[in-house]
This record gives sequence, C-alpha cells and structure tokens, in this order.
Amino acid sequence: MPRAPIDHSAPSEADVYGESRVVHPEGEAPAPDDTVSLATSPARHAAGQGRKSLSLHQRLTRSLEELTPNEQRIARFLLAHQDELALYNAAELSRLTDVSKATVSRLFRRLGYQDFREARDQARSLRQSGVPVAAAPTADHHQRHYEQECRNLRQALAALDMLDMEALSSALAKAERLQIIGFRNAYPLALHLRQQLLQLRAQVAVLPQPGQSLGEEVARLGSEDAVVVFAMRRRPQGLARLLEWLGQAPCTVLLVCDDSLGIIPAGIEHVLRCPLDSVSAFDSYAAAMSQINLLATRLLHDDLVGGRSQIRRVTDTFDTLEELGDG
Repeated sequence: MPRAPIDHSAPSEADVYGESRVVHPEGEAPAPDDTVSLATSPARHAAGQGRKSLSLHQRLTRSLEELTPNEQRIARFLLAHQDELALYNAAELSRLTDVSKATVSRLFRRLGYQDFREARDQARSLRQSGVPVAAAPTADHHQRHYEQECRNLRQALAALDMLDMEALSSALAKAERLQIIGFRNAYPLALHLRQQLLQLRAQVAVLPQPGQSLGEEVARLGSEDAVVVFAMRRRPQGLARLLEWLGQAPCTVLLVCDDSLGIIPAGIEHVLRCPLDSVSAFDSYAAAMSQINLLATRLLHDDLVGGRSQIRRVTDTFDTLEELGDG
C-alpha cells in the first residue's frame, strides 16, 4: 500500500538519547491519631517530604531503626523477600511474620502508604518496568529461576508463531544494507545479532557508532534497507520518536520489544515480542538471545548456498589471521 509523502528529516540527537506510647498487646504503640502532625516523628515527617517517590526498599531501610520490634520483623522479612511481595496479601504477611494485621497496616501507613495494597502495587510496577529488586535468595530460588526461563521461552515461541516469518526473512535477505539499533540493555542484543549475521552476509552495521548521533545514519535509509530495532524496557525517552520516524520511512523495520511497549507506530509491520520476566533481581534476556539465534538460522536457510560460502570465507580468514585458538 503506497505511503503518503512524508518529511524524512532525521530526528535530532537530543531526541534519541517522638509520639506518646501506650502499652499494646503486642508491646507496641497504637496507630497515631490522624490529627497528629507529621513532625511528631522523623519517619512520619519523611513521609511528607517526597516519600511518594521512594521505593519500598528505600522507605524500609531509612525508617528501620525507628520502627517498633514487631514492625522491624515485618520490615526485615520484606527486605529479604521483595521479589515475592506481589504474591502476598496483608493477611498472609501477618501470618508469615507472626504479627497482627493491625501491625501490618500500621507499618505501611508509617512508611507513607495508604495501605499494603499500594505498596504491593508500587513494587510490582517497579519490577515490571525493569528496575532491579534485590532480595535474599530462597532455598528454591534456582529452581524458580529456571522455571521462569522456560515460561519465557514458551512465550517467545508463541510470539514467533504470530510473526509473518516468510515476509520478514524475505525482506531482510533482499535488503542491500541491514542496520541494527539497540540502546542500553538492548545494545548487547544488537551486537550479537550483527555478529551472527556477519557470518552470512555483508553490509551489517550497528547504529549509532560510538560517540555519534543517529541523524546522519538514518537520514539515508531507503527502500533497499532493513532496520532491526531492539526496544526493551527502560528505554531512552527519545526512542518513541525514532520509532515513529522509522515507521514512516521507506525501509523495512523489524521491532523487537517486550510487552511493556504498548503503542506500536503505524508503518512498522514486523513486531517480535520477547518476555523479560525473572524471579531474580534483573531482567532475563535468554528468550531474546534465543530468538536472535532462530532469526539468524532462518536467514541462513533462506540462502543456504550463499550463507555457506560466506561462512567458509570467514572461517578461512580466521585461519589466515590466526585469530582463533583450538577451542
């Protein structure tokens, strides 16, 4: 379908880059009256000084010494099990720490939350956005880690089934030049795909070059070019504008992203989703690396004669230059 005339001027570099205490059955003070000033305790004062922007981990560690013994018991449990916070409700947290539900509720109000649910939603939101959440590993952590990896791979396979691989591989194989773009954590993915494809074909580059901007690179993209963009979560702010620009450009575009990228610009026809979920502190890129392997293998099979010839040429050059060892 023909595209409307557009302005192909490239995006700029900036675009891409002490209260009274009464004895309580648990040995704690009851929840302070809502009319008490925030200044009556350092923890409550901090709640009114930008605490909304702090993570649960930051609030717990900054307030730990001010908490009562039972509140500290909850706090230490949470610090050791942050990756599991989304699995609990207030009643389960009360049972696991052997304190009352009232104490659980009081702790989260003291930390500046309306209730436990708000804290759980914040922690869930942070982890889903790619923020590393550190927690002491449990006895079955390795098992749960690899089970999640397997789920990611199954989800990645389902995503591949939704991709028009015939049309995509044909467009990539016919492209005179193949450009690969990846920022931050996606940059190693871009480098790995380039390394795989250089064994099969010429004219493969990662953009932008170190210390350079994208404008002069993407301004020359034409119908004979193909671009692979890795857009994983915690993306640079200007990436959205770059995707919009590429969606209107005459080149073929493959967008590789995770589910946190909700809006796909018009004109980007090929989208491959990669799950990054992990029970560990950091995102997992195992599924993305597996998809890169499959994509490169598919391109090899689409031109097996040419691909084998290029592989022999590369291998012979390695031998001539004596760059590789016996391993």
